[in-house]
Amino acid sequence: MDTKKYLKPTLLLLALIFLTYFSISFFNKTIETVADNKEEIKTVLDEFFKKRGSVLLSGNLKEIEGFYDKSSTYGKWALDHERRRVEYVKGWSEKRNLKFTEAESFYRIKSVKAGENSVWVYLVETMKMGYAYNIKSDIINYMGLGIRHSVQLVKVDGEWLIRRDWYYDPLDEDSAYIDAAPAEGIMPEIAPTTSKPESKEEAKPKKKGKYDREGAVAYADKYAGAAWGSGNNYEYNPKYRDYNGVGGDCTNFVSQVLHEGGGLPMDYVWNFNGKDSSTAWAQAPALFNYLIYTGKGKLIAKGYYLDMVKPTEQHPKGAIREIEKGDLICYQEKGEIVHFGVVTGFDSMGIPVVNTHTSDRYHVPFDLGWDKRVIYRFIHIND
Repeated sequence: MDTKKYLKPTLLLLALIFLTYFSISFFNKTIETVADNKEEIKTVLDEFFKKRGSVLLSGNLKEIEGFYDKSSTYGKWALDHERRRVEYVKGWSEKRNLKFTEAESFYRIKSVKAGENSVWVYLVETMKMGYAYNIKSDIINYMGLGIRHSVQLVKVDGEWLIRRDWYYDPLDEDSAYIDAAPAEGIMPEIAPTTSKPESKEEAKPKKKGKYDREGAVAYADKYAGAAWGSGNNYEYNPKYRDYNGVGGDCTNFVSQVLHEGGGLPMDYVWNFNGKDSSTAWAQAPALFNYLIYTGKGKLIAKGYYLDMVKPTEQHPKGAIREIEKGDLICYQEKGEIVHFGVVTGFDSMGIPVVNTHTSDRYHVPFDLGWDKRVIYRFIHIND
């Protein structure tokens, strides 16, 4: 009798029985851990997200320091991330001569995974923010942010504390610069191109061209994801693949806006086949090249923030005055196009506001969250 013939299957069966028992035991333990601590964790998160918004207004980081496990290096890093975003928002609002009037969040837990000593909570934060320019303090502009968090909570001396909080931050978008600093430049009032017609001729309804601007904006607003203000129950369009976690979804979203909302037809270079996307559809540098070289888009201007807003010989009222709803803005870091946003309107000072994915934004000033060293490209979509 050849015992080796039966030995491997027997060992495999024993291993499977052990793994099954271990998995069931661990699963049951995980469920018990989550169930036992669910209310405690929810109470902590409720208070944390309530405070997190108020800190952006007050700038007082001490309001949330107590939520972090500062005995851990990871906990210190998580707290430092909050410090950076608070300092950035304070600096940006001062340079733009405005004040944030409100910031409030609600969150939805997607899943919870518990180990022996910690609990990971995967959740989506939806934030509403209001701001007013100091010279127009009676007009509140509203914008929305959507932030996906992976939060690790640990119990220290009987208290749940945050050890890790990983997320894409619409208020700290830069990936190329560690110490993000907003660009200089208090803006004069700008009248957007779509504000008031200058003549009776302009007052007549325009014929819809090849590109439907209002349709593009409507689509961008509906599918702006987790950001406050968006539709579709804060979810992306399920018809399309979600590229979060595999390079980012910003360009995929802009392509959807151009096609689904704006009516631009797909072709063999720029397309989504129901499962996968072409390079030009989903990758930022490729989409930029596609739009410019096909003539579907025109580069209005390229430069730093001040280059885009100040009057020049080529742009007497500033390049910012020439962009319209449904146009696009590219973001370039260290020579590489890394992000796309679609212009969905103008705030009370005529500043373009954008919708984006990955870091989900709804009607957010186009430069908020970006460093002074970022180069912008304004792209007009030809009608």
